[in-house]
Amino acid sequence: MSRKLLGIVIGGSIGGLFFVFAMVLLFSPGVFFKGMIKEWLGSTFGGRARAEGVAFGWRKGIELSDFVLLRKGGKSPALKARKIRLKCPLLSLLHGQYVLQLLEVSELEVTKGLRAAPGTGVSTLGLKASHLLFTGGLERGSEWPIGGGHIILKDGLLTGKPVSVLMEVLGQQGEGYAFESISTDFEAGGEGKIYLKDFLARGALFDLELEGKVEADQTMDCNATIVISKEKVGKKVQKLFSSSGTDALRIPLSLRGDLSAPRVSIKTESMIEELFRGIFQGK
Repeated sequence: MSRKLLGIVIGGSIGGLFFVFAMVLLFSPGVFFKGMIKEWLGSTFGGRARAEGVAFGWRKGIELSDFVLLRKGGKSPALKARKIRLKCPLLSLLHGQYVLQLLEVSELEVTKGLRAAPGTGVSTLGLKASHLLFTGGLERGSEWPIGGGHIILKDGLLTGKPVSVLMEVLGQQGEGYAFESISTDFEAGGEGKIYLKDFLARGALFDLELEGKVEADQTMDCNATIVISKEKVGKKVQKLFSSSGTDALRIPLSLRGDLSAPRVSIKTESMIEELFRGIFQGK
């Protein structure tokens, strides 16, 4: 075989292998990235995270099924989700930057006691939601996440000490705050502070508007407004709305201090306060 022919054969073989590699990378990228994704999960969460299924696609991004994050030093789950889809620029993953552009979660469950990051306080909130969607830009800083975006939660239940304290102040009983939707814009600063803006929760008995900040040490400083509509209460107490001359009551309040025992102050006239308490107590 001549040198020229040998060069053509070798060159063609290498070119063919490269073509096959390129086609697989283009149409079946998960074949190459599954291992990298699993390694990323292990390093990011200290070996406490696992997913039964891992997939990757150029359009869909990373997909995890039956995801579980265990409590630190324990075997019980701190977070569970049936399916997670997230999108990050591929180059950010390769360089260990993890710039999150989209996060979509179905059947999410977060238990009390979750620690978001080393050095942060343990969460006193519990959350169940059928669907969560985050869009924006969030990257891992030297100590705290940096960036911001928009979050929407659908059909769920919010529980924990902050919720129970708020319910007690409002004279309401129940397992927690059942919501139809929760949406908010937020910004995460490098100092471990999360600033909430245009927060709106729509619930079974009342809606909640809120703005303020939550810090990594599990303290909060927020101003909120409870909005209750005439249609959301029984006929027995609907007559109370006639004295206010409106079909909706807006009750301003403040939430301050530790999330495990927040101070809730109702900022309104005593007459409206008593009226509001009467609605929740069914008087």
